[in-house]
Amino acid sequence: MGLSRRGTGIRTAGWGTGALLVLGSLAGCGGGDDGKAAADAGGRRQTASAAPAAPTNGPGDYRPPTDLCPKVDFGPLTAAVAPTDGPPKGKQTGADPAMGSGSACLQGFRMAEKLADGRSTVYCTAWKDVATAIKLHKYALSSAPKEAGGAVVQVSGLGEAAFRYENVKETTAFLNDLRLVVRDSNLECEVQVQSLNALTGQQITEAWPAMAETVRAMLPKLRS
Repeated sequence: MGLSRRGTGIRTAGWGTGALLVLGSLAGCGGGDDGKAAADAGGRRQTASAAPAAPTNGPGDYRPPTDLCPKVDFGPLTAAVAPTDGPPKGKQTGADPAMGSGSACLQGFRMAEKLADGRSTVYCTAWKDVATAIKLHKYALSSAPKEAGGAVVQVSGLGEAAFRYENVKETTAFLNDLRLVVRDSNLECEVQVQSLNALTGQQITEAWPAMAETVRAMLPKLRS
């Protein structure tokens, strides 16, 4: 289709997937970025270094969010999954601001008594125009069944298009990896909930609407 989601904004924050890297990033959610190539939690969209977000060229309701964490309310996920562990950690994303760029926010969760063993990450990218966003969202939807351990469910009433699934292919460190991808105008946001220890059936059931509510409350704050 002539377009690639790789290295252009979505899931390019550079947080590692190995168990030690996961726990290291979750412990206080601190530290800097050394600028070296690093795979993010999803692994299929990565970049050597995250370029500063810049206005995209083209129509759409959104411009790249440069500081996502203040716009994200993790309260619904805290109630559904686990208490938070430390403050959220934000990064700007987008290797090619002419195509699309934005930012990401990672929040650690403490499901065990002593160690942070889960996290939720929100990625938002404003693509250069609505047509590009539509094409890339459709591509992500067509690719999702190759990653999913079950059904890919399209979600109505959330942005202009949305789907969710549990990823089982891309990461080996997490026992659960829930993903919700939402497009609204030229903006695409992805919410991930990942756990090193198995989530209960109730936690998974309650996580899905909490993830949707997180995006629903965030979108108006990101409109230009």
